[in-house]
Amino acid sequence: MPKLEQFEIKKYWQIFSGLKPVENKVTHDQVLPILYNSKQDSSVLNKIWFLADIDDDDNLDFEEFVICMRLIFDMVNKNIAGVPDELPDWLVPGSKAKLVKERRQQKLQENADIPTKEAPKVDWYMSPEDIKQYGGILGACSTATDGTVTFPALTLVLKSKFFNVGSSDYDKAWKLVNPRNLASIDRDPAQLFIHVLRQCNDVGAAIPQDLPRALADVVNKQEIQYDLNSSQAEVKRSTAKPVESAPAPAPAPVAASAPAPVAAPAPITTTPLDTSNITADRAHILREQFEGLLEYRKRQAIASKNPANSMTSPTNVKSITSDLDDIEQQVDVLKSVLNDKRTELAKLEQEAQSLK
Repeated sequence: MPKLEQFEIKKYWQIFSGLKPVENKVTHDQVLPILYNSKQDSSVLNKIWFLADIDDDDNLDFEEFVICMRLIFDMVNKNIAGVPDELPDWLVPGSKAKLVKERRQQKLQENADIPTKEAPKVDWYMSPEDIKQYGGILGACSTATDGTVTFPALTLVLKSKFFNVGSSDYDKAWKLVNPRNLASIDRDPAQLFIHVLRQCNDVGAAIPQDLPRALADVVNKQEIQYDLNSSQAEVKRSTAKPVESAPAPAPAPVAASAPAPVAAPAPITTTPLDTSNITADRAHILREQFEGLLEYRKRQAIASKNPANSMTSPTNVKSITSDLDDIEQQVDVLKSVLNDKRTELAKLEQEAQSLK
């Protein structure tokens, strides 16, 4: 940034005199046309005025007016990339050096008195109202032929709704829900993308580095598979029935032509689920997800019984009923795991109390 030249000061004096100052000062209203003619953003102009008005009387004397004009011309001519936080020493008038020093000390004191506040964490739960709202936002986005949505399409809509989110936050959230760096993502990661940015905008939540494991599995698979025969539903195969403490003899082989008796079903060959590493928090998240899926299946069952009041296609009621039973079993198992963890926690707390 070049220093002030004598011809500049003469030019600023001509402008200052033309504003008809009173007692060698001009008001903000008198300088306002010059500020607007610079075509700079209002936040830039406000910062320039704050720096120039050293004595903080909402007026500018000639020395302060020179500071204001120089900063405006530097911004217009792109001599500086942005307005500095503090005036450079060569731009501070000698008669106001003491005031500038006092202002800097006061600012440092105010910053030291402000307690640091930790940004709130993202709440991962999405209520039905949230999902409905996010669906409306996605409906306003341009989608690909396969129904996926790109980063530019999403951000174009969200930037008109979330004014407190910076570009870097959009990038962080996109990497969070799109770890495979795909060109576009489907509905579930997109809803999660909106959910995270909404909390960043509304409550200043920090963009997390990682997703909870349950949500990370969904994002990595790019969709929630509601088909209980899929690999995502294997958990129900091993937890639908509790493991017996004593080994029972295997039932006799059944001929392929004869139906299997109800009282002696064929043993399930999938690997049993190890629930020892399921924490109470994870069990709570899984329970919410399965309850949401249960509610979805119930709505499907109701819609299939009342086709006149539904836009959905006919559904296999028997298959849905079977799925509902399986989901209820999963929820019961998760409740049992959660209760066990709570019991273990209570025992640990009792032991801790006894050691005191």
